[in-house]
Amino acid sequence: MDKTRKILLTELIASCCLALLLVGSYETGLLLPGFWATEDNSQLLVLLQFCMQLTTLIAIPLALFLFKIRYVADSLQADESHVDRQLCFWGSVRMMMLCLPMVLNVFFYYAFGDVAGFYYLAIILALSLFFVFPTKKRCEHECHLTNEANDSVDKPEDKRNKSVDQRG
Repeated sequence: MDKTRKILLTELIASCCLALLLVGSYETGLLLPGFWATEDNSQLLVLLQFCMQLTTLIAIPLALFLFKIRYVADSLQADESHVDRQLCFWGSVRMMMLCLPMVLNVFFYYAFGDVAGFYYLAIILALSLFFVFPTKKRCEHECHLTNEANDSVDKPEDKRNKSVDQRG
């Protein structure tokens, strides 16, 4: 489990470093922003903005609920010997669903000469990474390897059923 967690953490850190490297390259003047900002590329700008907005709106909810999809959840519970490999695969898919559009948005922000829409999309995707940060507890929870503390505690429905059973 630790190896899988380290792989996922490496993917997250590498993507964030790549985005910061792009920002640093453009902000220091090593690369010049706006090299795609011509009148000929105005249609390309609109098309890319639409595609990246759609990608962001689809990627965030899908990444957050990916492990609740039946096929993915079943593959993480099926066989304990393959759970690390499945978690690594599906965790990487989820991480790339958020990191790849984030890096692309940072690149497009500078490529089109500081178009604010790409900047805000990159910030939204970067903030959503906090919800999938690969902690050990999250990895164990998503693979259903943790002992449920709620099993020993009576749920409110169970208390109601017990009181009905005692009365009737």
